[in-house]
Amino acid sequence: MLKKIKPILITLALLAYIIFTFAFVNKKSDAMLITGIDINIIDSLNTHFISDSEIKKLILKNHPNIIGSNAASINKENLENLINKIPSVKNAEAFNSLSGCLHLDIEQRKPIVRLLKGKGFYIDEEGKRMPLSSNYTARVLVISGHIKDKMIETELIPLVNFITKDEFWSSQINQIYVDSNDEYILIPRVGGQKIELGKIDNFERKFSKLFALYKDGFSTVGWNKYKKINLKYENQIVCTKRQ
Repeated sequence: MLKKIKPILITLALLAYIIFTFAFVNKKSDAMLITGIDINIIDSLNTHFISDSEIKKLILKNHPNIIGSNAASINKENLENLINKIPSVKNAEAFNSLSGCLHLDIEQRKPIVRLLKGKGFYIDEEGKRMPLSSNYTARVLVISGHIKDKMIETELIPLVNFITKDEFWSSQINQIYVDSNDEYILIPRVGGQKIELGKIDNFERKFSKLFALYKDGFSTVGWNKYKKINLKYENQIVCTKRQ
């Protein structure tokens, strides 16, 4: 009987020790005074939409007496919410160490397209808008022309996601132009052709036709023979030669 109970007692004792230790560490941490601010910007793309100095400036503007304050008096959730309001921030997490330093891990948003509408803005992977930055210009797909707000979510985002998530097309398509008839023109990185996609309808099927042309046609006649490629028609591709 004792052999059966002994493992249970050891487990309960260990659990009690962990709970006690965790409570003790938290209590000691909260009793500390904030001695400094450490900011870690998580940035897989090496972009610089936000900087350490900007974040510190924002914190000190809203909490001028934070240095020297008791750690327990800092509402970390409010602090996270303050930073999360920055359009280029995806998520912020705040915590303090036993040394008294306030740490912030900040994840930036990842832009996938730049829209040249009004002052211009980026859109990230989640469809969120990001303002342009004076610190950094992201090398992403660019959309210009007659861009209407109503088409951004229903037409542009699906088209951009299709291009950017495809290894081949993301390396080929450099820019998209929207004309006055709400038709799309693709500008490739190589060749300099205007690729007339037309309306957004069945755009994936149109890209399949274009891929066949790239694979079979351009490999034979070269990239620079045509100045315009028209994908509007259902069962054919119309190519206009350069003069």
